[in-house]
Amino acid sequence: MNQHSTQNPDDDAGYHTLYSFGQGAKRDDGQAPVAHLLAVGGALYGTTQSGGLSGSGCSTGCGTIYRISTAGNERILYRFKGGADGAAPVSGLTMLGGALFGTTTRGGSGTNCSGGCGTIFKAGLDGKNEEVLHSFKGGTDGADPLSGLVVFDGDLYGTTHYGGRKTRLCSSGCGTVFRLTVADDAEKVLYAFKGGGDGLQPVAGVIHVGGTFYGTTQYGGTETPLCATGCGTVFSVDAKSGLERVVYRFKSTTNAPDGAYPAARLLALGGVLYGTTFGGGETLQGSVFKVTDSGAERVLHNFSCCSPSSDGIYPLDGLIPSGAELYGTTRDGGSGHAGTVVKITTSGAESVLYSFAGKPDGANPAADLSALDGVLYGTTVSGGSTGAGTVFELTP
Repeated sequence: MNQHSTQNPDDDAGYHTLYSFGQGAKRDDGQAPVAHLLAVGGALYGTTQSGGLSGSGCSTGCGTIYRISTAGNERILYRFKGGADGAAPVSGLTMLGGALFGTTTRGGSGTNCSGGCGTIFKAGLDGKNEEVLHSFKGGTDGADPLSGLVVFDGDLYGTTHYGGRKTRLCSSGCGTVFRLTVADDAEKVLYAFKGGGDGLQPVAGVIHVGGTFYGTTQYGGTETPLCATGCGTVFSVDAKSGLERVVYRFKSTTNAPDGAYPAARLLALGGVLYGTTFGGGETLQGSVFKVTDSGAERVLHNFSCCSPSSDGIYPLDGLIPSGAELYGTTRDGGSGHAGTVVKITTSGAESVLYSFAGKPDGANPAADLSALDGVLYGTTVSGGSTGAGTVFELTP
């Protein structure tokens, strides 16, 4: 379905840029906030991919952990140092036992990856006592964790983009689902993707429904003329046994405008999984889909920009529920060609709530939205007064 309308952002009094990154007096503020925000105690916590300290292999800064109030007061809690400490976090934070947990895509003590294979870290809510709990090793272990962590039965679970099992399609490994046992910081690969029809290279994290994890792989699955290495999959993994099952294989073709290349976390709602794909759809500019555990899939919305509509395109994030609607963002498209905030019903009626305009406004959101007291909060990777990204709020 392609029901959508647009709204002039200049007329939207509910939108406000809370903070523009890159303003530190010592130029050590964060830059490029790729991750979603975590609401804790009325404040928001997040990470930036760069900025902060210039360390080992981090010419533009190794990234930061920051806190921002709903009034827009931002404070850097921790600046990653690179090397064994980790660098370039692109995932959001997770709260467990009064502490923050997250991943970095680079750094750590692993030697099988140039610049390090990434880490799992822990820090206090004040940013103090930061420590690396696990350094990914690559090889049969995971590498390059792009996703955040999810808590299940007191332990942490996530995915890695590379590592695990090497195949013809995955010279650096096809990616993994892993568990970190919090009691002793022991990491274990629950499942290593095989590539091909099995799926390969998960970008997003997993969600849990009961004792089962659900997630997506960006590639693998069904190969079509439009997807040389597969259009991606929806998969499930049993939390205890690690048994994996492909729930759905995307099959984007010119004659069947299915989605392709899912890169976002799923949402479980009413016994159905909802998600987005970065490609595929009628115009190959992304889609919103729903799928059941038995594999019955339906495309709810095909993104299409830019004439005659000003719809968003290329969604990199997942959807969140607020009231009776679902909300998300697109990286590009909209009337300002810099991304959008969108609303969609579970039946597929979509509308653009806000179109980013680029500097000094935000541009190119890539993370899930967060809801706090009826207000939506999010980040943009670029834009803002310095071009280093923003935190924004939007009241639907």
